[in-house]
Amino acid sequence: MSYVDLFVYGTLKRGHGNHRAFCSQALEITPASVPGRLYDLPRGYPGAVIPASAILARASGDPEVDAALQRACLPPAPGGPELARERVYGEIIRLPEPRRSLPPVDALEDFRPDGRGMYRRALVSAATDHGTRIVWMYWMPEVFLGHYLPTGVWPPGEEGSPAPGAG
Repeated sequence: MSYVDLFVYGTLKRGHGNHRAFCSQALEITPASVPGRLYDLPRGYPGAVIPASAILARASGDPEVDAALQRACLPPAPGGPELARERVYGEIIRLPEPRRSLPPVDALEDFRPDGRGMYRRALVSAATDHGTRIVWMYWMPEVFLGHYLPTGVWPPGEEGSPAPGAG
């Protein structure tokens, strides 16, 4: 079975507004974290900024090609961006049939392969309680009108016990 793993940190997480519509067919959901800075945006959803060193590959826009690239990509060597102090916490959502399940999420996130959308999609290394996973993540090149969330958790106040990669 073909699948694609997405790291989500906002409205696509379990219990949030877009999860049911876009992720209800998830095959698995795993808590995780990635290097980056998280912002609460005025429109009621978050945006993450990730370091260039965390990007393993950029999305092509072809769901099957991107799913195959994800499976072929090896995690970076220890000591890389996965040890960054600033983290974004969320979940890895495994979606079946990338050709069917990825385009609606790309549209929601205003991802365009030419880079002109609101979000970019990149392959990054995510920390989980069971090791490192290579996942696709939507991120913003910069945030102008957002409130920085130093905890790396959205929405503000949802912080709980330490998440994977916290220490």
